[in-house]
Amino acid sequence: MTSRPPPTVVLLSALETLRGIELGLKRAGIRLVRITTLTYRPVDPQVWLPRIDGSSPPDAVILTSRAAVSSGFAPWRKTLSKRSAAIEFWAAGPQTARSLRAAGAHQVRQPGTVGARGIFRALRQRAPQNILYFRSDRAGPGLARQLRQQGHRVTDLIVYRIGEAPKLGTRARRELRTAKVLLATSPSALSGLRRSLDRPAFLQLRHNARLVVLGERSRRAAQGHGFRHVSVAPPTNAQGFTRALLRELRNVPT
Repeated sequence: MTSRPPPTVVLLSALETLRGIELGLKRAGIRLVRITTLTYRPVDPQVWLPRIDGSSPPDAVILTSRAAVSSGFAPWRKTLSKRSAAIEFWAAGPQTARSLRAAGAHQVRQPGTVGARGIFRALRQRAPQNILYFRSDRAGPGLARQLRQQGHRVTDLIVYRIGEAPKLGTRARRELRTAKVLLATSPSALSGLRRSLDRPAFLQLRHNARLVVLGERSRRAAQGHGFRHVSVAPPTNAQGFTRALLRELRNVPT
């Protein structure tokens, strides 16, 4: 009797996002395929560091991705004095929080709700603070603007730029067509997927695919792209993602 091949989950993300998820999925009998749908390029620190060079350390720093940690926090940290130990670091999710701690940040906080919206909710009740926000060129000024409306002083710095991934080859397209579930880690990952496919292929995918996303912002982006079957995974850890994917796979028609 021929055994049935393991179900496939396709992860749409930047390179190395959600490192460590493979082992948990493999133990659960799930095959993971990574498809890179976006890239990022750090902005030369000499472009943005002069804006904050010599300034007093902020009360809080906001980072919404691991790329912001490597492109923003890491070069900025080299310029800090010992007074930086009092800074609060707000990470949009667990991956960003782990990256911050590994890079030497103290007092790393996570909001109750993942993403920029959760950080805004956590900070809007605070007395006015001096806030430093490291972000990508695609993130937009919305979070900084909202915080300023609450009385905070926000220095908004673009420390990396999102780039496009190459067009997908035959093998990647086949994996997308046959996957039981697609997992997208960000709105940029979904935009990159759309740009990587021709229009007929993307229309077919959004009609048929079962998509799991991380956070409400990605859910809204998925619905904006026209995906019909979208659910949100809890942004906890690799084990949490695995459990969410297993629940989704149980709902996939065989």
